[in-house]
Amino acid sequence: MNFDDVRQIALSFPGVEEHLVFGGPTFRVGKRFLASSAKIDADALVLKLPDQLQREFLVSSQPEIFYAPKHYASFGSVLIRLSQVDRDELRDLFEQAWCAYAPKRLVATYQANE
Repeated sequence: MNFDDVRQIALSFPGVEEHLVFGGPTFRVGKRFLASSAKIDADALVLKLPDQLQREFLVSSQPEIFYAPKHYASFGSVLIRLSQVDRDELRDLFEQAWCAYAPKRLVATYQANE
């Protein structure tokens, strides 16, 4: 996977917009951060996941794909190696993030249409 694949996944969700922040692409729904390119690793995506236990499980069970440097711990995010992650798994994780941070009315409409 590459960042164009990430862009395609991210923008497939209602209300997600791409912005440039510190020179790198960032995805938000409304004013809420969802994901961005990782400044510390060109092959990594920073994805905000609401569930700390899920983040810890991903990092411990698949360290070749997921990692969490201390700098990102306070952001509730996990870093994902794009060259290693499965597209469907990334889409599922992005959907979880989107459902947690998108406006509830938008999420309800999306889920009703699935």
